Amino acid sequence: MWQHLYDELKDTGFTIIAVALDADIDAVRQWATVEPLGFPILIDRDFVFAERYGIVNVPASVWVDEDGKVVRPADTAMGDDRFRAFANVDSAVHHDLLRAWVRDGVRDLDDDAVREYQELPTEEVQLARLHRRVAMELRDRGDEAGMAEHLEAARALAPLDWTIRRGSMPLLGEDPFGTEFFGFVGEWLEAGRPGFRLGTGRDS
Repeated sequence: MWQHLYDELKDTGFTIIAVALDADIDAVRQWATVEPLGFPILIDRDFVFAERYGIVNVPASVWVDEDGKVVRPADTAMGDDRFRAFANVDSAVHHDLLRAWVRDGVRDLDDDAVREYQELPTEEVQLARLHRRVAMELRDRGDEAGMAEHLEAARALAPLDWTIRRGSMPLLGEDPFGTEFFGFVGEWLEAGRPGFRLGTGRDS
């Protein structure tokens, strides 16, 4: 769907840059080359993009204008409706808002609303991110035990952050679609689905 939107809107100068939050480059390469894409796919193995743009859940999108200004903060954005029952997000809503912005310059969120909906990290989340960075450095050095220790510390500090909790699962030998994942989803649902935003830009 993102390729279709890119093809539809590219005559305006619009482009898509996909960012995979993954430490496994080969895994990204496998799904990224199933079909040829007309836009670049970057790999944010250190979560630099995620941290700077406030990505705490995936899939998410950030709109940036030609001047480098964020005109829509990190927002839950599905390519299609395969997970609609789970996410309660209608992909068409986001796609139509995107078309209106790209084609006609119409934004449903003004600058004040963009600032309002940006989620600033707490001290605990910032510390969790630091632990995650240390964990990735230790992994690169072959220290699997040290990596695991810091990932567990990160998860304890930010237990409902998808990029930390779910993103750590493959590195810790857990199935990101298995028992541990659904246990995490249960905790997250019970907490009120924090960090998961609708296509309108409002919390669900």
